[in-house]
Amino acid sequence: MTDYIEERYDDTFDSVYTELSDRAQRDPHEAVRYIRQTLKCLYVRQGNDWTGRGAIGNAGLDASVAAHEAVLAELTSS
Repeated sequence: MTDYIEERYDDTFDSVYTELSDRAQRDPHEAVRYIRQTLKCLYVRQGNDWTGRGAIGNAGLDASVAAHEAVLAELTSS
């Protein structure tokens, strides 16, 4: 089961990171705004697990947050 959870994390991170990187290439300013807004929602979702999302759901959510943070860091580091 652990392998599947890690695979879910990696697949989600890769797809979200790619989509956000593509968006950032088209319009970096808009991408920063979009990522910051999305992160606010994702952080709330991370804290609201009263329905029992489970390990697989958490892996996908955590990967999405990590990808958003990574692209945001790249865009704002210069």
